[in-house]
Amino acid sequence: MSVETFHILGLMSGSSLDGLDMALCRFEMAGKRLLSWKILEATTHLFDPEWVQRLLTVSTDTAKNYALCHAQFGRYIGKQCADFLSNQSVNLDLIASHGHTIFHFPEEGLSSQIGDGAAIAAITGHAVVDNFRMQDVALGGQGAPLAPLADAWLLPEYSILLNLGGIANISCRVGDQYIAFDNTGANQVLNALAQTLGLPYDEDGKLAARGRLLPDLKDQIAQLPYFQKSYPKSLGNDWVQREMTSVYLAYPASVEDKLHTACLQIAERIVQDLIHIADRESIQLANKSMLVTGGGAFNAFLIQCLQQKLDETLKISLIIPDKNTISYKEAALIALMGLLRIKGIPNCLPSATGATKAAVAGAWHHGWIKTNE
Repeated sequence: MSVETFHILGLMSGSSLDGLDMALCRFEMAGKRLLSWKILEATTHLFDPEWVQRLLTVSTDTAKNYALCHAQFGRYIGKQCADFLSNQSVNLDLIASHGHTIFHFPEEGLSSQIGDGAAIAAITGHAVVDNFRMQDVALGGQGAPLAPLADAWLLPEYSILLNLGGIANISCRVGDQYIAFDNTGANQVLNALAQTLGLPYDEDGKLAARGRLLPDLKDQIAQLPYFQKSYPKSLGNDWVQREMTSVYLAYPASVEDKLHTACLQIAERIVQDLIHIADRESIQLANKSMLVTGGGAFNAFLIQCLQQKLDETLKISLIIPDKNTISYKEAALIALMGLLRIKGIPNCLPSATGATKAAVAGAWHHGWIKTNE
C-alpha cells in the first residue's frame, strides 16, 4: 500500500482566550492507518484587547453582530494564517480550524464556533475544514470532548491524558475505547483572577502558592450540579463564566487566596473524576501515569496540588511532555480531524461524546491553491 504525506495547518482558539494556536503538521498515512506525525512549526498569535473583548461579549450581542463577528473573525484568522504560511516552504493540503466556541448547549442540539471557514479559504486560497462539533451534536452527542481522538491516534502509548486548558478535560482508555469528559473550568478562572491585578495569568502559580485555602468558597463551587453528574458530559465557556468565574471574582478575599483555592478545587475535581471512572468502569488506575498538556501544565503550583492529591489516593504519577506537545496538542488535534475528514474516516468518538454513531465531521470549503505544483 502506498504512503501518502499530508501537510495540514491546525488552528485552535481556546477558551482561555490567550490567542490563536497554529500548528503546521505532517502526517504520513497508508490507507486508513497513521504511520507517523510531527509538528513542523507552531506559534501562538496573541489576540489584541479588542478581539478579546468581542469574543467575551458576543454571546450577549444582537444576532446581526454575532453574524458579523463570525465573518470578521474568519477574515482575521485568515490573515494570521496567510502571514504564518508566508514563512513556510511546504505544499499545504488543508487548513483545519476549530474556531472559537461561543455557545455550547448540546442538550438543546447546539454547539457554535465562530470564525468563518469560507473567509479563511478566501484569504489564504487553501481548502479549509471547520465546524467540527455540530454533526456529533446532531447525532445526539455532546460535540465534546474532541481530545480523545488525538489521544487515540497521536499519543496511543498513554492510557490516561489530562488537558489543562481554559476547561480541563480528561481521557482514559478502557479496553479499545476512550472515556472522556470535561472536568471543570480551569485556566479561564485562574486567568480571570490574575487579570484583576493587571496580569495576563499567574506565572508558574506563584501568586496561588502565596495564598491560603478558602474552605467556604471551595465548598460552594464543589456543590455545583455539573460536578454531581456522571459522564458523558461537557462544559461551555458561558457556564464557566457564569457558574465559576463570576463566583470567584465576587468572593470577598485576596486574589492570592482565591487563586490558591481555585488550584486546589481544580486538582480535587480531577482526582474525584478519576476515582469515579475507576469505580464505574471497574478498572485499576493506581500506579499508572498521566500525560498533562495545555497551559495549566506550566502552572507549577497547580501541578503540585494535583500530584499531591494523586499521591494521597490513586498514586498516579504526572508526565509533563515537551513544550510543543503541551502548547499545541489541541491545534495538532484539529489538524488530525481535518485529515480524517478529507479521508472519510470518523473523527468524533461516540464513547467520549455519547453520540449514536461516529461522525465524519467538518464543513469543507474548497480553495484554489493546489498542492504538489
